[in-house]
Amino acid sequence: MERFLVSFLYATVGTLPYRVLAYYPFRKQLRFSTRTVVLVVGIAQLAQSLIYAALSMRGGNGVTLIEGVFAPACFVIFSICVRADRWKVLFLYVFVFDYISLVWGTARYLECLLFYSPDMTFDTLRSALFQLVILVVTIPFIGLFLKRTKDQVFSTEAPDFWHVIWILPTLTTLIVMIYNGSHTPENVHQFRFFLAYVLLFLEMFSVYYVLLRALDGIRRQAALEEQAAQQANLLALQRTQYSQITRYMDETRQARHDLSQHLRLINQYLNTGSQEALREYVEHYEESLPPERNITFCKNYAVNTIVSYYHEEARQSGIDFSVGLDLPETLPISEPEFCSMLGNLLENALLACRDAVEAAPFIRVLAKTEGGVLWLAIDNTCPQEPNWEDGQLRSSRHEGLGLGTASVRTIASHHNGTADFTWEDHVFYASVSLALSA
Repeated sequence: MERFLVSFLYATVGTLPYRVLAYYPFRKQLRFSTRTVVLVVGIAQLAQSLIYAALSMRGGNGVTLIEGVFAPACFVIFSICVRADRWKVLFLYVFVFDYISLVWGTARYLECLLFYSPDMTFDTLRSALFQLVILVVTIPFIGLFLKRTKDQVFSTEAPDFWHVIWILPTLTTLIVMIYNGSHTPENVHQFRFFLAYVLLFLEMFSVYYVLLRALDGIRRQAALEEQAAQQANLLALQRTQYSQITRYMDETRQARHDLSQHLRLINQYLNTGSQEALREYVEHYEESLPPERNITFCKNYAVNTIVSYYHEEARQSGIDFSVGLDLPETLPISEPEFCSMLGNLLENALLACRDAVEAAPFIRVLAKTEGGVLWLAIDNTCPQEPNWEDGQLRSSRHEGLGLGTASVRTIASHHNGTADFTWEDHVFYASVSLALSA
């Protein structure tokens, strides 16, 4: 019984810290309550430790079981509990697994150097102590590296890249596990055993370092493309509004040209005393006047240009478009970023309303600055509930995640803000908050 308890304790001490390491960066992205996740992870840990202890009692290889069976099973539980892209999670999970392997391999090799015996075992309290010492020394550096990696990985949207890149570290790990899977004292005592794990981890560090640099390049390129797209969109909107203003001016000139003729007719009606005919003529004349399109929604020219464009598009599509903008002439944040965010949300709202054939579609736009925060809310008719994947919206126009809402989330994150999207009773609600610099 003592042997069983020691093996149980060793398995728990040897794996539980790494579960915490894996879950901690995602503590704000859990699908379930923290209590539920702790319960599920605790049950999985208990089952793993019990089976490991039972195998050790019978002379089985518990390490092989953990590496070959429990590692994939733990990833399945992890991907269910964490609300994030599963491919990105897998990419990071392999790194944590390799770190576990390095700590185990190093601890066992050092124990063999100091206390070698052909009949020694590695599921003792002494073995657990070796692991804990190595863990305490290395985990601060690994934790920082993992957090930085996680932030960079989840800030880079490249679905095709993440679907395949996890294969590279996984295959390398499998090769080492297959050819270095025997943890007998004779094998562990050899330097090549220790070297294999060290080289594996160095290879993983190299791969992740190169990938992080590549991700930086991808993000910079995406930022430049986004900037160029913002400028192009703004220019296109300005051209559109210029065209609308030009058309309005032409209509006004035509109306002024015709005004002299109308005045002659009005004079004629007055001279002849035909008041009823004059009233009827004036009513018809008012109906023929061009509609007022040059509306000022706010003092900022760029924002007014974008809202005016979508207001005209909505009017032509029979969509009720209401606006409440309380924004200064000079925005307190980057104008291209805010305009990109506003344009993306209005474009999505317009497309959703055009699909609403059985309802009276509407778009409501509200924005203001208050309490050091810039608030933006856009509500619109949306007949069908959007498709969600790991808490993010999938595009209805192409494969993969919606680029517009992803861009909005990125901009909000850059300004220490939030971007929330919900759908309820055939209405889509987009709410964005951006923290303003003091």
